Amino acid sequence: MSAQWRIEIRLGDGHAPLRSVLVEADTEVDALRQVLAEAERDHVAAEELLLDGQEEVFSRTEVLDGHGERRSRG
Repeated sequence: MSAQWRIEIRLGDGHAPLRSVLVEADTEVDALRQVLAEAERDHVAAEELLLDGQEEVFSRTEVLDGHGERRSRG
């Protein structure tokens, strides 16, 4: 029988949760697995955003320095 589980991830005592999720699962282990899978997807998405942001910063730096991102060679 499925139940609702509140999973909270905290960094230290007395701090607000970094993540607080209400999931429906048969067992505590299943609920933890669901939250872990969500956290892993969020981590991958955050890494992609970071890389995209870094590329943008590098591109702007190149432009400000007078270097084109793509140069034709000929």
